[in-house]
Amino acid sequence: MAIIIHVDMDAFFAAVEIHDDPSLRGQPLIIGALPTERGVVATASYAARRFGVHSGMNIRDAYALCPQGVYRHPDFDKYRLVSNRLHAIWERHADVIEAIALDEAYLDVSRAAGSFARARQLAQHIKQETLAATGLTCSVGLGYSKASAKIASEENKPDGYFEIPDKDAFLALVTDRDIRILRGVGAATADKLRRSGLATVRDIQKNRGLVMTMLGKQGRFIADQAMGIDERAVSPRDRRDAKSIGREMTFQRDAADLTFLQEVLLLRKPLALQCRHPRMNR
Repeated sequence: MAIIIHVDMDAFFAAVEIHDDPSLRGQPLIIGALPTERGVVATASYAARRFGVHSGMNIRDAYALCPQGVYRHPDFDKYRLVSNRLHAIWERHADVIEAIALDEAYLDVSRAAGSFARARQLAQHIKQETLAATGLTCSVGLGYSKASAKIASEENKPDGYFEIPDKDAFLALVTDRDIRILRGVGAATADKLRRSGLATVRDIQKNRGLVMTMLGKQGRFIADQAMGIDERAVSPRDRRDAKSIGREMTFQRDAADLTFLQEVLLLRKPLALQCRHPRMNR
């Protein structure tokens, strides 16, 4: 059986800014666009989340919920430097590490730990070392699969720890939860499933065939996961295997001039092509 740790930093961008400017501690800090601009929330401190602000929210909606918030643009160069330190720490403890984002990774510790008891100690050590090295907290989940480790890391945020040692523990935890707890069930997929009367994980368990018919390969993964089955291996990501490359840019005013748009695309193209380099940070 695999032993997998999922590490997820707590409100990473906001936490880095608060670490560098302690006067922000306790304030509703919102990283993304400014209220006078177009754009979205990249992340929000936990103080801001209490007002209903969350990642991906339109910045104007965030301002309507939290006009007293502190709004700042993200500093990705700074976040990448901190991320490099984080991943270097985590790498030392893993047989294999799969970086998901600047602030998140799966660690296969099956050989390094050898048992769940030892992995529990290792997970706590990773939390302590991460805090000591960066001054930032993380939430850690320990599981028998990637799906279980990911869900475990979300159970006690922020600065939390949770473990799901086997399939029985996974099913006991998720069976009566909303379908959004499952990996791969985003807002659009959840709406589609709910329109067919599938609102909880138990509903997925009872209607596996329907889910697979509706969603194909994605449906099989969701249906298997609802039964506690996830055989995906932790594997390093190579950007040369990517099927597509994307880069977003928000115009502050509507743009309909085709010449202008073509020039923007041409200017952005070299930046996108650089992303093919396997060492380039996300």
